[in-house]
Amino acid sequence: MSSAPDRPRILGIGIACLDHLFVAPRPAPGGQSPLRAHLVHGGGLIGTALVAAARLGAATEIWCWVGDDAEGELVIAGLRQEGVDARYVQMIPGARTPVSFVHVEEDSGERTIFHGPRLEVPRELVEGLAERPLECDVLLVDAVWPAASRAVAERARTTGTAVVGDFCPDSAPADLTRLVSALIVPSGCAARLAPDASREEQLRTLARIGPGFVAVTAGAEGCYYLREGRIAHQPSFSVPVVDTTGAGDVFHGAFAYALARHWPTCECVEFASAAAALSCRALGGRTAAPSLVEVVACLREQGSDLWLSFRE
Repeated sequence: MSSAPDRPRILGIGIACLDHLFVAPRPAPGGQSPLRAHLVHGGGLIGTALVAAARLGAATEIWCWVGDDAEGELVIAGLRQEGVDARYVQMIPGARTPVSFVHVEEDSGERTIFHGPRLEVPRELVEGLAERPLECDVLLVDAVWPAASRAVAERARTTGTAVVGDFCPDSAPADLTRLVSALIVPSGCAARLAPDASREEQLRTLARIGPGFVAVTAGAEGCYYLREGRIAHQPSFSVPVVDTTGAGDVFHGAFAYALARHWPTCECVEFASAAAALSCRALGGRTAAPSLVEVVACLREQGSDLWLSFRE
């Protein structure tokens, strides 16, 4: 398997926030629990996905908003430190930057997220997106600011640019969902859309909404997706799990990277699955987001033989 010569260009529009993560056993109601570790760094669906893509070697850019506060400054600094082009991150006067408090359970690595506040973006700032140059191979969108995501996705689709969605259709406008080329959702979202349904029925429910490619990520179960009308399954990769925060975001970033390099669907999913698994090795969604060399090494060890001939 060979690589494309050009550096993929990935643009993301959506949230970048500040995460406060802590590792502790689950306490009894009203009780206390010892703090094992604590970390403050950048997070957010699109912010983390773009950091993951940048680590893999993509040229990444983000369009989003933060408050004019210390947290907003940290968010922007964190993106720039990772090589994400943040020139179009705007600080809204008087607004507070969204933050997340993430409890990572010591034994399992599973997490509970507390997020807020909601950042309202003035209409004129959304309308101003039309004046920015749109130069990318793949567009990543979430549904935090649906009007903004929709406006940029409409422009992308007119140029034939692939649009990858990181949101659940039950929390997004239908017209945004129809603009997405690839929609990748967690198992909890799929279960809400099609309760008590099989994975195949869940995928077909997603496909009927409109995207050409649909997938369901299910943690240790791996990833399920439709390939040429049939259900396909990508098993998970075995890694020591410390924290699953951001694994889905890393999956989206790695999938966008692979898609931009025009790899076949099954390779895109396998590559993204390996990247997401490797991201769980340390506390924080971005801390262990892997390099291209790390992902390929994992694929050669645990993946298909296609990666034996891959040239980074």
